[in-house]
Amino acid sequence: MANYKSGWIFLLWVALLGGCQQKQPKEYRYLIVADIEGCAECKATLWLEDSTIQAVAAAQGRFSMQGKITQPGLYGIYYKSEADKTVSGWVQLYMPTDSIHIKATKKQIRTKFYQRAGVGSYLKNTVVFSTSPQQKEWEQYLLTRDSLWQKFFVDKALVTAKFRETFNSGNQALIAQWADSVRNFDYRASGYWASAADLFVRQHPTSEVAIYAMLDNRNDRPAVERFRQYYQALPKPLQQSFYGQLLDKQLAKNEGRNQNSQRFVGSYVRSLAGKTPTGQELDAAQLFKQNKLTLVEFWASWCGPCRMEMPKYRQLYSQYHSKGFGMIGVSLDNNYNKWVQAIAEDSLRIPHLSELRGGNGEDIQRFGITGIPANLLVDSTGRIVAVDVPYPGLQKKVQQTL
Repeated sequence: MANYKSGWIFLLWVALLGGCQQKQPKEYRYLIVADIEGCAECKATLWLEDSTIQAVAAAQGRFSMQGKITQPGLYGIYYKSEADKTVSGWVQLYMPTDSIHIKATKKQIRTKFYQRAGVGSYLKNTVVFSTSPQQKEWEQYLLTRDSLWQKFFVDKALVTAKFRETFNSGNQALIAQWADSVRNFDYRASGYWASAADLFVRQHPTSEVAIYAMLDNRNDRPAVERFRQYYQALPKPLQQSFYGQLLDKQLAKNEGRNQNSQRFVGSYVRSLAGKTPTGQELDAAQLFKQNKLTLVEFWASWCGPCRMEMPKYRQLYSQYHSKGFGMIGVSLDNNYNKWVQAIAEDSLRIPHLSELRGGNGEDIQRFGITGIPANLLVDSTGRIVAVDVPYPGLQKKVQQTL
């Protein structure tokens, strides 16, 4: 009995000791070989999110990378030629897999390929040889995204053609309407890209790559609600994975903004920082007194969704200004010329302010604004009555109040 008891205690001690030891992450070996045409004095870097994994240099465009990773997922390689500034690229790779061979040429492999300005898709001139099924699914998503990008250009051409048809009609209101449609169409691009992710996820609802597709469009606010539903339908292991948790946090960031900002309802706006385009200060309190409701809209010239929304708010302002609806545009721009150019291009004839400090402005910090477009709806006393009011809700509120 004593021997049995001693053996049992020994086994228990071993089990407890094992439980106290930190579990070592699993390691995966990788081998990447690349042939990049024209990449003289070539430099390449392997990334995971914002972390550098490995950097190499090669006299010509052939280089290799090998090592170990502990995190399965989508990695990126950025390469560029120090001798020829026109040669550079960004390739996304799923690892782990047996091996990867990248072959990039200066010629266009796929025709009718439409790229995002400044981003594009490596599939235009690059082939990735990989045995990973996730790699194939990711590239399927990229092609889906590209097809929606192509549709964007087709739709834009149709809107432009319609504008030209009305140009000689003599109907100035109709001409102005279609001119606004053409001018603002570019800011709809993010919706087309998000639609590609939406389509892919509905076709692959339990795929790991669905997470990457949603992350690729995580800043498209209208898509966030649908993405949350798709995330919740994913298998639990995918939800709890590295990228699954990252997606959850990114979605929560957008979801939580509206909830957190509601704490400002009931507080008062006594003044607004910044100056007008002519360098003058604006008496916000006096402007509030002149109106029953005033919309303080935070935007920027570089913000596509903002540029789509602002003309709609401006139109509402024109319709109800005489009845007591006011509006102030507060810009997060850093560049004065781009700010005033956007005001002119979008015909935003309302009071404007900017500190020209981007996201570091006093009002941005004061009202906890972490993303734009954003707004505050203020009554005649300067009291905030609503935060981040979408256009349909604002229209209804104005109609009911005025």
